[in-house]
Amino acid sequence: MLINFKFKNYKSYAEICDFTMLANKDKSHEENLIQIGKDKVSTTHIIYGSNASGKTSFINAIEFIKLFSIMSNRLMENSKIEISPFKFRENFSKIPSEFSICFVKNDLKYNYSFSCNFEKVFDEKLDIYYSSKPTNIFTRKNTSEYKFNRDVKFLNEIKSKNTKNKLFLLTAATWNYEKVKPVVDYILNDIIVLYDITQPTQYNIQYVIENNDFDEYKQFCLNFLNNADISISDFKINIKKVKDLGKQAAFVNNLIHFFTNNNEEQIKKFENSNTFNIQTIHQCNSNCYSLELAEESNGTQQLFYLAPALFYAFKEGKTLFIDEIDKSLHPLLVEYIIKKFHDKNMNQKHAQLICNTHDTNLLNLQLFRRDEIWFVEKNNFTASTEMYALSDFSPRKDENVEKAYLLGRYGGIPFIKGE
Repeated sequence: MLINFKFKNYKSYAEICDFTMLANKDKSHEENLIQIGKDKVSTTHIIYGSNASGKTSFINAIEFIKLFSIMSNRLMENSKIEISPFKFRENFSKIPSEFSICFVKNDLKYNYSFSCNFEKVFDEKLDIYYSSKPTNIFTRKNTSEYKFNRDVKFLNEIKSKNTKNKLFLLTAATWNYEKVKPVVDYILNDIIVLYDITQPTQYNIQYVIENNDFDEYKQFCLNFLNNADISISDFKINIKKVKDLGKQAAFVNNLIHFFTNNNEEQIKKFENSNTFNIQTIHQCNSNCYSLELAEESNGTQQLFYLAPALFYAFKEGKTLFIDEIDKSLHPLLVEYIIKKFHDKNMNQKHAQLICNTHDTNLLNLQLFRRDEIWFVEKNNFTASTEMYALSDFSPRKDENVEKAYLLGRYGGIPFIKGE
């Protein structure tokens, strides 16, 4: 479970953004919380803000940790790091961007942090909480200065294999240092980031089938669709090799040759890869009719896009970030999804949902705690995004927070100028 996420000097955020899932002392909606040791951690957070205020940049920041972790060991020694620092202050492109993530995995709390610019990693640190106090596993300063408090001989051997532009965490994992593997596993596999149906995601129908989870996934989907009042009684997956796509095969073949530079090994690999086509089944007047998924509404397509990630979030206890969760979905359907994360029978593995939205119907203290609603606002003088929680304003428990938000009481809204 995610506990805390901090970052600085990334995209629209010049100063520190300190985002926490830790619950405060508010006694409302205890069903939304999971007990972790002495702490209580929320299963859902929702973020509001005007257009171009930094909502998506926040999700980009957590995704950067994933992408840098994936790419770290693939970087050549002098390759650039694909970082996006704040651009509205001089020299911010030269100073390091900072990232820190605290989470619980397998009943242990981890705190991992690093800073980097385009050229190198400056600092890096990993603490593990075997007790209430942190145990430092490694500390890296000034790019090449390392301090090890455990397994010193082995880690000294590994550090010689690291380069200035790589994360030591990933280098250590590559060389089978067991203590860092849960951290890498959490970052790469337990954090899911979703945007919309135009963006590819690891958690798709192909992933479901390759992991032999289709029967369980199908039941999950049909239950979900039925409860969401969507008239799909069944669906099926048609799997074809790329080379067997009929009229489309020639077009695809030309693309393969173009993108692989006529590499025969790559061409054969592509030609033998699978494509997955979803057909939905509708019952009408005792008859069954099928539709291609592309013929369904945008909302139904969006549900099928979200479904694999939701399935694995609940099945394996993942942390799910969704940009504009309300896109093409009815507000009551979004509320239904959120309530599933609050449902302890459904959410037995402690999955979390962190999403942004413009749908003010969800600004409801009957659904969320006051520390679960967050706002982002861009400072007009500095052009930097600031992030804060509704609980900072100490609203009454019976306050109409939707109305107060639209009146500008909490910020995070556009101020429309008159003509």
